Amino acid sequence: MIGVHARYRGRDKRRADVVARSAEALATLPGVSPFEMVSVEDIRTDVDSSEAALNLVMALLSDGNWAIGLGITQNGRGVYAASDAVGTRPAQVKVGVDTRRPGTAAEDIAAVFALLGHVLHKRTLEGREATSLVRSGMNQNEAARELGISKQAMSQRLQAAGWQAEQSGWKLALHLITRAEADQPTGPAGPAAEA
Repeated sequence: MIGVHARYRGRDKRRADVVARSAEALATLPGVSPFEMVSVEDIRTDVDSSEAALNLVMALLSDGNWAIGLGITQNGRGVYAASDAVGTRPAQVKVGVDTRRPGTAAEDIAAVFALLGHVLHKRTLEGREATSLVRSGMNQNEAARELGISKQAMSQRLQAAGWQAEQSGWKLALHLITRAEADQPTGPAGPAAEA
C-alpha cells in the first residue's frame, strides 16, 4: 500500500485554510483518496497506484511549501509509513519503504525526488505555464496557441523549464516506486527504511 503525508511549511498566516483547500484540490487527482486532517498543518492519504503517488508528490513539490513523506508498505496502511517518514523541510521528500532489501529503495526514490524538486524550484512562471499545459495533454502547437506564442517560443520555454529532465525523472521515479511496491516482504514487517 502507498500513502502520502504532507506537512505545510509555508508562511501563510491562514494555515488551516490553505491546508484544507489544498487537501480538497489534491483529492481530485486520479487515484488519490480524500485526505485525513492530522493536524492544522498535516494531511495524509492513501493512493491507488504508483502513478497516483508520483503525481501527488509532484504537485506538492511544485508548490514548494510542503514537507512530504511517501510510505510504501505491505503491512498496514501506507499513510502510517508516510507519517513516520515525513520531515520538516519544505520541498523535501522523505521515503519509508518496507522491502526485502532495506534502505536501497527509499534512498533511491528520495534521490530522484530531490533532483525533480531542484528542476521544479528553478522554473519561472512562464515555464510553469508551459509545462502545465503540456502535462495536461496538449501538444506544443496547442499549448503555444493557448499562450499566444509561437511554437518555437513554446519549445524554448519547455527547454528552459527543464521539461525533458522532469519527464525522465518522472519515469525513473515511477519505475522505482512500482518496483518498491512489488518488492514488499511477505512475512512479518520490519522497520521502514528512511531516506
